[in-house]
Amino acid sequence: MDWVTLVVTIISVLFGQGIISFFTLRETKKGMKLDNKEKEDNRWERIANELEEQLRIANERNERKDAIIQEKDDIITDLRTKLDGTRTKCAVAEILRCEAVSCSSRVPPLGVRNLDVNKMIEPEANPEL
Repeated sequence: MDWVTLVVTIISVLFGQGIISFFTLRETKKGMKLDNKEKEDNRWERIANELEEQLRIANERNERKDAIIQEKDDIITDLRTKLDGTRTKCAVAEILRCEAVSCSSRVPPLGVRNLDVNKMIEPEANPEL
């Protein structure tokens, strides 16, 4: 090959491909930008979906824990009410305790004489007394 043919070939390749690539460069850039934008949108959508799923799972777990806490709080309230009643009955029994053990004439320690014990301590509610 001689130099002239080589130079003409290089120039024709550069000008032929260069001109074509010059005209398609804008379209290629736009296409690449659109592809990148679409990939980025898909990635953000996937992240948003994962976060929504995690939030849903956390909300379900939180609702279960709230239900358990409410159930335990109800149990505690019932037990406190029963304990309050028991402590009240114990205090009344302590006040009305007889000074003389196993006697027929009952003498309360505070000088209280005419109290209706059945009204203060219900035998069916407290069978030990």
